[in-house]
Amino acid sequence: MKFRIIFFAIMAIFFSFNSTADADQNGPVVVIDEFGSVVDRTIIAGIFVQQNDTNSAPNSCEWSASVPRDSGQGQGAGTEVTKEIGSVSFRLYDRACAGEITNYYWIPEVSSEQIARSAASVVYDSIPAPFGDFAPPARQGLINVGTWFWVQPAVWQPKSVTAWIPTPQGPITVTTTATPIKLIFNPGDGFRGSGNKTCTGPGVRWTELIGDQLPSPCMYTYRHSSAINSSGLFSASVSIVWRVTWRSSTGASGTLPNVTTSSSHQMNIREFQALVTS
Repeated sequence: MKFRIIFFAIMAIFFSFNSTADADQNGPVVVIDEFGSVVDRTIIAGIFVQQNDTNSAPNSCEWSASVPRDSGQGQGAGTEVTKEIGSVSFRLYDRACAGEITNYYWIPEVSSEQIARSAASVVYDSIPAPFGDFAPPARQGLINVGTWFWVQPAVWQPKSVTAWIPTPQGPITVTTTATPIKLIFNPGDGFRGSGNKTCTGPGVRWTELIGDQLPSPCMYTYRHSSAINSSGLFSASVSIVWRVTWRSSTGASGTLPNVTTSSSHQMNIREFQALVTS
């Protein structure tokens, strides 16, 4: 467990300070690529971020497992070079890059799930906040009039990150993906209301052409004015639940705990007074 925490922390550090960015040729997506970044000549891993997942490992440098060498007899035949630190196994690797001398690094032998969790730490940072939109606007709601809520389509997109490490059989890549699966509106009216409203999509943006009569799959109807609260407002929230999955180039796959992102909104719900005359 100590090693896992250290490994993820180091991944986050080198990703923040050693990354390079290039424009994706297929669109405005920014590609951040880490080609085997090294921290303290001990931990080696790579991060590749793009709009869609990939199983292609970076190829700017070649990695190969080191074998015992003898200065008098040259490279010797035999087993690869390994060591144990606590319960963690390390293997010595050669890293050969074009125009550079070959360097040697100790790399931990970690599971696909551990690599997936490393990628997940970057995925979480890429998940946007679900700022909600409303019609009528949040501060102009009315009782018994359906309040539409939605998020921008750009928010409702999967976020993928691929992490990789070299092995004697070649690089192992693991792509971790966060996919939005639920949009939840907590209206903030407590026991006076009908509870949270859950949608399976980003909702529909209201326009004047739609008018006031059509329903939305993501709509909540308040039955009480927010004036019943001392603040005169209902404290509502919009949340997105993200399912997090991973897939390895080895064929292994799995899931990680769901992630929920939220934003807060103050809803002013008024009671429309009508004057009826005969």
